[in-house]
Amino acid sequence: MRISPTGTLSKNSGFTLVELVIVVALLAMFSFISLPLLMNREDGGERRVLRRLAGTVKQLYNEATLTRDRHLLTFDIDRNSMSAFRLRDSDGLIEKQPIGEERSLKPLQLKQVEVVGKGNFRQGQVSITIFPLGWMEQTRLVLAADKGAVKILEFSPLTGSTKISDERPKL
Repeated sequence: MRISPTGTLSKNSGFTLVELVIVVALLAMFSFISLPLLMNREDGGERRVLRRLAGTVKQLYNEATLTRDRHLLTFDIDRNSMSAFRLRDSDGLIEKQPIGEERSLKPLQLKQVEVVGKGNFRQGQVSITIFPLGWMEQTRLVLAADKGAVKILEFSPLTGSTKISDERPKL
């Protein structure tokens, strides 16, 4: 019998029972990890909308301080959407330039926009001004999810950051 560098050479080839058990155990472990992630795909849409809202506010806040132009974030409660605008002062006239497209807030439903100093709105359009000196109007959004959960977004007027909570804070 010939001898190979790794031991004796035989005509039997294939996997041992131990190797097959290890492979099956690894596949089972990967499926247990990935299956819950695949089953929770609808929650990903809600989280994506919340991240998009927070990111848009921070982007407009930063852009307003850098460009020294006022910006508007407009929420259309009836259409469940948001839009962003830059207000440019040219020759004494204020020009309203859209930034991107109008974005839907689905799968969440915009129920209420609370702007300190302006009031609470449950229908129509509400615009939040972001000023170039590093300040924006203090705002709370009330968003409802499909399963009855309520998400509250609070925009910080001095930093442009967003706090997301599941319960309605007291005013």
